[in-house]
Amino acid sequence: MQPLEAWIHANVALERVDSAHLRYDAMNRQAPQDLPGVYRAYDPDRIYDWVDLTLIFAYLNALSTTGRVLDIGTGDGWPALPLAPHVREVIGVDLSTVRIEVARENLARFGYTNVTFVIASGEELPFPANSFDGVVVGTAIEQMNDPRRCLAEIHRVLVPGGTLIATFEHLGAELSEEVSEQVEFFKRGNVFLYRYTVKETLPPREAEYQLFIHPTNDYSELLHEKAVSFPSRPGFVRRAGEPGERALADDIREAYGLSFLKEIAGMIDQGQYFELDHFDLPTLKETLEAVGFSQVKICGRITQAAHRFFIDLNERGTLKGLCPHFESICAALATLWPLIPPQGESVLFTRSRRKK
Repeated sequence: MQPLEAWIHANVALERVDSAHLRYDAMNRQAPQDLPGVYRAYDPDRIYDWVDLTLIFAYLNALSTTGRVLDIGTGDGWPALPLAPHVREVIGVDLSTVRIEVARENLARFGYTNVTFVIASGEELPFPANSFDGVVVGTAIEQMNDPRRCLAEIHRVLVPGGTLIATFEHLGAELSEEVSEQVEFFKRGNVFLYRYTVKETLPPREAEYQLFIHPTNDYSELLHEKAVSFPSRPGFVRRAGEPGERALADDIREAYGLSFLKEIAGMIDQGQYFELDHFDLPTLKETLEAVGFSQVKICGRITQAAHRFFIDLNERGTLKGLCPHFESICAALATLWPLIPPQGESVLFTRSRRKK
């Protein structure tokens, strides 16, 4: 446990919550605003759309079914919505009510009749045994309080011989150092919020904290200046007007690190947090097999290789002429998913089957 995290545990009254409520309910969007298949139709004139569709076809190829599919941790509707034209039925579940609301709005935009979104936890799936031909999960199992329980639930609802396709964050490859710390400081109404996130590789874990600060009169103006001065992160923020988390290094550590929290300790009313256990390569395989899955295949995600491939075609001036064959080319490239080695990949792509 890092010094800042240890200080929070020792000095703040903390309530443990799940990541759905602390993190994902607090987002305007989970997916990028122009994510193809979710917020708009696929467009072969955009290079990344070739990459994303290749990943969707990798899911389909690895699933080996066009039947009834369950998407756990669907967020804003990915991959449920882009899978919908290719399977008989998709049900997407997420514990975050906000994310399900957004997913339903996105569904209405596309008008699919074979997709349903349900508020539910992956640890307690509201479906009978043997309900789904396939299950897909996009980096959501490690967001559960009990990932093994989620995997057991997936095993239960799959038909014998059914397939689980899941991606997992691989912190050992994602982080350039053994520890990553980020903070954010801003004002919402009359309350100041301090967010702190830590990821560690040994053992792989993640924790996020949100502290509620009610300033005294003497500190109100100072904290307001600190909030206004917090550097905005380009791109996605949780809600409009929030600056986004920044790495706890150099000037950020000096201005918003442990010494800052110690200075305002008496004004911190309470806090919330969640803590997550992540998998590495050995523990991921061991856990899947212990739950009862067989034919466990762990590889890297095909997106980086696809991105390099399509960038090269574009630089050669040949990608434009291939647009009429958009889907068939992406589907063909997707068949290479088992060949991507997992070592060094920040996201792992796995296929497992329930025994017949």
